[in-house]
Amino acid sequence: MEDDKIASVKKFDKAVSIHRWADEQWRTLPLADAIKALEHRRREADSDDDRILAMELNHLLCLAGREAEAVQILDEMIARMPDDVRFPIAKASLYLNWMDDPEPEKALEAINVALVRAHRTGYFRREALGAKARIVLKLGLGNELSRILEEIMSLEMKPGIPDIPMRERDFVDAAPFGMIADDVLARYNSYCPKRNCE
Repeated sequence: MEDDKIASVKKFDKAVSIHRWADEQWRTLPLADAIKALEHRRREADSDDDRILAMELNHLLCLAGREAEAVQILDEMIARMPDDVRFPIAKASLYLNWMDDPEPEKALEAINVALVRAHRTGYFRREALGAKARIVLKLGLGNELSRILEEIMSLEMKPGIPDIPMRERDFVDAAPFGMIADDVLARYNSYCPKRNCE
């Protein structure tokens, strides 16, 4: 048991160091050079490190306006890691938030992949549902948004299972009046009050 804890701490520390290294490349190098640095390090990375570097590279490619390359990397990682939830979430975010012309239908396809994985593994369920709420809001699907809010409220957070810790309500506040069913909205306002949602 103690060996497992030590291994877990070492893995966490290594992940933090990679994130910091990637952030330093972004802050100190021209964006194109930072991208090259991450691409070079990926070629020598093991599977765990490559997962982190691929997510960081996706972000830099989006900042550089190279969305097609970012999609290619995300598709590669989605295929390579069939239980990973965050890569399809990132793909959904790319289609919704990074494209010059957002493609919410493609974002919806990606987030549905994420949700299948989230429900199978238990990981990042709240994060995936929040991402889907933003997509269906963009599509104007009020009934679906109400259903997603019901599902978010019913989730039981499990200790040690990765997810976002905070309750979210940006997708509720952005919804036009009447889009969310009144009873669902009332319960969500109690679940996640405007001023102290946490």
